[in-house]
Amino acid sequence: MKQYNLDSAIYDSYYRKANAINTLNDKQREAFLSLIGKGCRKNTKEKLALRLQVPLSLWKRYGIYSRVILTDNDVEYICGQSWNDEMRTLRECIL
Repeated sequence: MKQYNLDSAIYDSYYRKANAINTLNDKQREAFLSLIGKGCRKNTKEKLALRLQVPLSLWKRYGIYSRVILTDNDVEYICGQSWNDEMRTLRECIL
């Protein structure tokens, strides 16, 4: 099982590296949405779901993305100080 962070995946996709992933797969999107969508309203979850379908080469790079770990079927987050504040920041970066 290969692990890589979201920031690296965006970089590799933008520069079209040979082993780059271009989009998140269905399981990664579901896991990511459940991670960052907790406590959000329906319209915010819908916006997040649409945004997660966009090719990674079109995403802006933010430092917080380096804490998002992607595996083949899952997404994990390595928290620094405050989980709630960092989830809000992550949502704002994605939207």
